[in-house]
Amino acid sequence: MDGHAKGGGALSAVAATKSPIIYIGTGEHFNDFEEFEAGSFIRRLLGLGDIQGLMKKVTESMGSKKTQKLMENLKEGKFTMRDMRDQFMQVLQMGSIGQLASMIPGLNSNLITKDKEKESTAKIQRILTCMDSMTKDELDSKVSLEGNEKRIKRVARGAGVHPAEVQFLIAQHK
Repeated sequence: MDGHAKGGGALSAVAATKSPIIYIGTGEHFNDFEEFEAGSFIRRLLGLGDIQGLMKKVTESMGSKKTQKLMENLKEGKFTMRDMRDQFMQVLQMGSIGQLASMIPGLNSNLITKDKEKESTAKIQRILTCMDSMTKDELDSKVSLEGNEKRIKRVARGAGVHPAEVQFLIAQHK
């Protein structure tokens, strides 16, 4: 159901056979199955978005304890690498970036092409790989990587990336 033609074909089949659609696949992975709701499907098909579906995905992906802890940290002016890592993980768990964009009213479902979506997901996964190569103290921002070439090289080696990518990640965290 990741295209208008497939969705139209499914709706035509339902009308002809009088059989219900219970689940739809919105991507290539098992996580991309969702319950079919005609109203939200039609709104997305017409480019009107699906705020209710988006809110459902956000609340499902966010653990209440982690969310509370993040909010407390943000109020105190703290945002660690671990917090950043958790946010990236939540984005990946919510589904494809293109699918999320289609749920926002006014955004065209073709705004993010499959190639750009795969590229963005790959970048996020590379960042997560870099973070997986960090120690607990580095993730919790107890030990700074900034300006510490030895640690940056160790993280880069562990992640299989160039040290410049780790430095870019550090700069984004600021």
